[in-house]
Amino acid sequence: MFKYIKSLFRKRSDCEKQFLKNNGYNYAMTLFAFVISACMDVLLAFMLLFLFNSVSGDSGVDFGKLIVAAALAVTVCVFYIIFRVLKRNFMNRYLKRALAQFKEYVFSKLLGKSISEVTGDTSGRFISAFSNDLNSIEQHYLTGTINIIGSLMSFTGSAIAMIVISWKLGLPVVIAALVCLWVSLWYGKRLVKKENKTADENMTFIGRVKDLISGFIVIKSFKAEKEVQEIFSRENDSLESTKQSRRITSDTVSIFGDVTSIVILGLIFIIGMVLMMTKEANFGVGNLMAFIQLGNYVLHPIKQLGLGISNRRAAIALIDRIAETVETEKVENQSEKTSIDGIGEGIVFNNVGYKYDGVKEALNNINFKFEAGKSYAVVGNSGSGKSTLLKLMLGFYPDYSGSITVNDVEIRDISLESLYDYVSVVQQDVFLFDSTIMNNITMYRDFPEEKVRSAAERAGLSSLIEEKGSDYMCGESGRNLSGGEKQRVSIARCLLRETPVILVDEATAALDTENAFAVINEILNIEGLTRIVVTHGLEERLLSRYDAILVVQNGQLVECGKFEDLMSEKGYFYSLYNVFHI
Repeated sequence: MFKYIKSLFRKRSDCEKQFLKNNGYNYAMTLFAFVISACMDVLLAFMLLFLFNSVSGDSGVDFGKLIVAAALAVTVCVFYIIFRVLKRNFMNRYLKRALAQFKEYVFSKLLGKSISEVTGDTSGRFISAFSNDLNSIEQHYLTGTINIIGSLMSFTGSAIAMIVISWKLGLPVVIAALVCLWVSLWYGKRLVKKENKTADENMTFIGRVKDLISGFIVIKSFKAEKEVQEIFSRENDSLESTKQSRRITSDTVSIFGDVTSIVILGLIFIIGMVLMMTKEANFGVGNLMAFIQLGNYVLHPIKQLGLGISNRRAAIALIDRIAETVETEKVENQSEKTSIDGIGEGIVFNNVGYKYDGVKEALNNINFKFEAGKSYAVVGNSGSGKSTLLKLMLGFYPDYSGSITVNDVEIRDISLESLYDYVSVVQQDVFLFDSTIMNNITMYRDFPEEKVRSAAERAGLSSLIEEKGSDYMCGESGRNLSGGEKQRVSIARCLLRETPVILVDEATAALDTENAFAVINEILNIEGLTRIVVTHGLEERLLSRYDAILVVQNGQLVECGKFEDLMSEKGYFYSLYNVFHI
């Protein structure tokens, strides 16, 4: 039992400390209210004893005692109500601040992660942390911890009161209660393992649903609804089976609590009746009624403690998982890295190679200089390494071989904050808030109105804003905008930041030919910027405008030059171009 009490004061992670940060007063006042409430519970039992003693006995009713008992009862009830209200108010203040601070801390840690860290299963963990995990933490850790402490106080006070009233009845009841509690806690260890497994299954399920929803268009167009439904059903059944197993374990712990109730009440009545019949130690009806009242305050804590402590341990495991995810630093301290002042003459690749997970080769021996102020197209088949090339320029993967320099500084040695002052990216999937066009362009940051208007105009958004207004709501994921309009919002963001480099990663892959041409054409019309465009579209009217076209095949740069030169050489690019136009 002491092991579980000790766990209440365990060493906490920074993640767990957020619950009590600037919240100690509310927590302390909540516990104080619980202490007083527990004392009131014990006083109620003694009042019953005093009340019955005043109306029973050989001398008849003692009206003096009866009046005193009634006055005490009213006083206790008044204070009981007052402290219950205090407990309600302070506990809810504590929970509000604790949850708000915890979520803000986790989200701030998420924003502090590198881009490469928040992908795949890691994103699923964060989503789970803000949904199912958070619900369990609120119910079983925050509220649960307070209830456990309150139950321990109530149990201790009631046990002492029982022994004071009659040790011959109180001692067996307390011993039986402790034995039943130990059995409940011993079995409850299984609940922690079940909770961890449920969290894993839930995270997998969330990730699967996220993948299926993101691929909805492909699923429908490929007529794969039946197969996808089967995948969903398997994942869903697995999750619900795991949750069912957890509920069974939890219910079993509850059953132990119910059995304890029967045992304790049985002991009170049996031993109490024996003491009354033998008139042992003047044990009377008042004593039995007081024991029944105190029995409720012993039984309820036992039910709460057995299940509550098991659930709390399971919730702590969830907090530790979240702490491990958010507090593990996988990247070097950015403050120790170099800041750059512009991109100088450009971005230089020298014998650059990269392998995903250190095994699968994505790029090999890339040598090229992207000169400042020029425009470049990067073309090649899917999986050839085009997008990896751009990700290296964004500092996603510092474990490349060779050298990538910006303004003569190795890119892995540049702080990402400094790098992103000079590099912006336009992606295929445009992130949009469910807010106005203006807020989506500015990303809620403050910019001069004239500067915002100029960026929107250069990105080709003037007609849209004139027609619908700058306060037009884009909708969830930009559903109120066309694909081309969303891309123009993304371009406007880059122009607003005035970075000298714009990277475009397959930004037009989901657009029709006309919109794809319009978007890339607008990017190429922007003067004074270094534009590096990864594209799958091979339109002569666009390709002829680039200063150079880089042709990538199997992770290698196989050709480079202007459109006319590459076509005249009739090499790999010539083949790609002709296949595209069949």
